[in-house]
Amino acid sequence: MGLSSLQWLKKTYPDSRIVYGLPSWIIPLYENVTIAADQIINVDLKSTSDWFRLYKEVRSINPDYIHEMHLSGRTSKFFSLYSKIHNSKYSFHNHHLNSKTDVLDQGVIKPLIQRDLDGVWSFLGKNTDIPSFESLEPKMTLESVEDKNQIIFGVVATRETKMWPLEYYVELSKRIESKILIPLSKSEEDLKIKKQLIDLGISSRAEFLHSPLADLPEKLSGSKYYIGNDTGLKHLSIAVGVPTLTFFGPEPPLEWHPYASNSHNYLYIDQLECRTREFHYCGLSQCDSMICLNQISVDQVMEKLNEI
Repeated sequence: MGLSSLQWLKKTYPDSRIVYGLPSWIIPLYENVTIAADQIINVDLKSTSDWFRLYKEVRSINPDYIHEMHLSGRTSKFFSLYSKIHNSKYSFHNHHLNSKTDVLDQGVIKPLIQRDLDGVWSFLGKNTDIPSFESLEPKMTLESVEDKNQIIFGVVATRETKMWPLEYYVELSKRIESKILIPLSKSEEDLKIKKQLIDLGISSRAEFLHSPLADLPEKLSGSKYYIGNDTGLKHLSIAVGVPTLTFFGPEPPLEWHPYASNSHNYLYIDQLECRTREFHYCGLSQCDSMICLNQISVDQVMEKLNEI
């Protein structure tokens, strides 16, 4: 979702050179697409050699300004120290801080894209209008896009409580006439999900995709829809121009679905007391009832698809 802030920066400073720092595991995702950055670098800091490697690379870039959108302990130490040694300007935005900072609406619960935009605007654009997430949907541009008569199922998630029941996906697969693509990693957990879907009788029109990250944007682009859990695959589908229908359970859509509803619909059962006992969302990894998701029926999904 940080791509939106890059797009705003490029629009605001068209002559600037933008370098995007990312963890090494996600970098392959950007190999075959164009984004609003001129260069991508690996900011892993797992070992002493990583610190020296990153120092040499950043020194060769010689940045005038460093801004962190997703602050972490190691990178904040690295860039704070680097900026002091080389007199580079450095700023950051930590969404979770409640203390007063220079960032617009610090600590206010907002769509994450907007909080990133608030951060870059607060340090790099106060002479401009405040950017809005509604007009800055993340974009990954491919060289060519082929229309595909397929629907993506996003069946995995970062925790069980964010997963629509697998048996519901199986029932839905039998009511959809298009080809169905189910991207999965080769992890033990994903392979277990694959076996469960097969054992439950997933439609023969469903194809399981075990694809390297570098190939995923091309495989997903041109699809008719993404239908599935609120997970990274959903955000990637949006970035390559695929309309989406997302299931929200323990977390409300406000923060994690900062997209226009005419292209990116969602299903969500509001006003569940169990969801807000401790915070404004449910942080459980496992739940016996799962009423937030298992009460979203296949019929409701079909009705929503017919409305689109």
